[in-house]
Amino acid sequence: MTKNKKKLSKDEILHLADLSNIKLTDEEISKYQDQLTKTLDYVENLNELNTDQVNPSADITDLDNISFEDGSENKRGLSARQALANSKNNKDQFFVANKIFELEVYEV
Repeated sequence: MTKNKKKLSKDEILHLADLSNIKLTDEEISKYQDQLTKTLDYVENLNELNTDQVNPSADITDLDNISFEDGSENKRGLSARQALANSKNNKDQFFVANKIFELEVYEV
């Protein structure tokens, strides 16, 4: 396993914290110096892999996104009426569900 030449500095951790808009204690800074250095060491192993025979890929699922031009008819899925046919509660072609989360708005 390749090792990082150096441990991430306190300033680098503080810079990452600033970019993330979080405040860290001295204990957390030390903890993240160790954790992030180990993470970078682990990811560095990818540089040792021979990927000459590997085709570039942005998608590993082989699934296709199904979209329709505006105004065209969806012949593969259900119509709104069919989808809502067995629904116990719907309104204006939408399913109605009970609220399960209380959302609080925090000011940044």
